[in-house]
Amino acid sequence: MPLFFHNLWGLLTEKQHGLTLLSLIIGALIVGALLLWALMMAPARYRKPIVMAVTFLGGLVLALEFLIPKDNLLTDIMPSYANVGMVIGSFALLLGILNLFRIHGEAISGQKQGWGNSLAFFVAFFAIMIAGFLKDSSPTADNVFGMLFGGFLKPLQSTMFSLIAFYIASAAYRAFKIRSAESAFMMIAAAIIMLALLPIGVMITDWIPENSFFSIFRIEKLGYWILVSPNMAVQRAIAFGLAVGGLATGLRIWLSLEKGSFFDRQL
Repeated sequence: MPLFFHNLWGLLTEKQHGLTLLSLIIGALIVGALLLWALMMAPARYRKPIVMAVTFLGGLVLALEFLIPKDNLLTDIMPSYANVGMVIGSFALLLGILNLFRIHGEAISGQKQGWGNSLAFFVAFFAIMIAGFLKDSSPTADNVFGMLFGGFLKPLQSTMFSLIAFYIASAAYRAFKIRSAESAFMMIAAAIIMLALLPIGVMITDWIPENSFFSIFRIEKLGYWILVSPNMAVQRAIAFGLAVGGLATGLRIWLSLEKGSFFDRQL
């Protein structure tokens, strides 16, 4: 029996081709469907504990592999474990695509306002998908893929990101209103940094000798000091807070302690 599991593990972890690969894919789909069917057939009160147990064990393997000294038993299975994570992520991506299909399909079938945009979504999605599948075997498909990706998708992404600049400017205007001592300090620091990056700002303090003691008050040096000292300290504090918050959120999800409309819902 150990030899059987050893051969099975080698079959699943080693790179396969042809009919063997196709058989493994079909078998994985069948096993996944059976496991999902078994979960749905289980009594409702047992479904959530099963999901919680699987989530806990999955996170426990990663935690133990990180905490136990190097070259332990779990280290050898990490590549396969990562592949499983990518497969699960692919299914999550598939669910997102299906949800987009449902939303835009309902918009087209119901002739809702803006349904033309939904139609454009389907046309663009299938066009770039087909071109992406065929681009390695057909020069024409490769050219079409390059035109769709480089000529349409990237400029659209740049346009979307450029719109964020207006929101940033609006948020900065509201944040820089001097209502307290803290906002006054932030306004002064922002003004110094912006002036330090402009030639006209450097000209304001250009009369201070470069090699004198008072050169520390030159606008470019003040701006540089603000960026590498107070600003860096604030960024590290924010990063530390984000790390602690991410750890707390991860622990709550791992231990199934998270609350909310999704986590409290009966499976």
